[in-house]
Amino acid sequence: MGNSVPVFDHIGLWCHDLDRSAERFETLLNAHVEPGGRHDGQGTWNRLVGAKDGVYLELIACDPDQNQAGPIIRSVGNQSELTTCLVAYRTSDLEGTHKRAIEAGAASLGIQSMSRAGADGQKISWRLLFIQHPDHPVLPFFIDWQSTPHPSTRLNPVLEIAPPIFRTPTPDSLQGLLKHLGVAAQSVYGEDHEILISLRNGTNSASASRLKSLNVDEVEPRDNQNQP
Repeated sequence: MGNSVPVFDHIGLWCHDLDRSAERFETLLNAHVEPGGRHDGQGTWNRLVGAKDGVYLELIACDPDQNQAGPIIRSVGNQSELTTCLVAYRTSDLEGTHKRAIEAGAASLGIQSMSRAGADGQKISWRLLFIQHPDHPVLPFFIDWQSTPHPSTRLNPVLEIAPPIFRTPTPDSLQGLLKHLGVAAQSVYGEDHEILISLRNGTNSASASRLKSLNVDEVEPRDNQNQP
């Protein structure tokens, strides 16, 4: 999966309580939440749900056994308000993506190296790039799995995850920025800056929106007849 052009990789739902949120998610979508691991030195831990088309869902939370604040925590702000939907695009060219982001007036925390122990005890490593733009507070982040097998290869692909939709008061401007970054994503008009996501497992469906006030505890079932 060494594409230099960014492609949709996964959705991350920030949870206040990882165990409770995993239980609720399994009930909501009848999908088994599989073990992830701890991000040592980063202050987070996660659990995963497989999806079709080589993508997956990540439930992520502050690790109660760690005091550190890594790039994910720093990127989403105050821990008391961590209710964020994160959208990742993978690319093998983080340096090029970083350069294009700076050209477009964005700032970043720089390229961050991450790792954790996998379920088999083997080390999993990857790199992240978070960017910020003064006109567009809701943006994806970028990930490079390097030589690590993609998480979706070990997960049961039970979910269907629709490509995220970015809603903003300035859709043309955001669409231009996403295009400059190489991201093929839809930007539509809305009064607030939001990410819209849609999840499905057979007849069980759910949708959610909002970047700064969304977590798995707020994801609601939706009528299958009503598409987002």
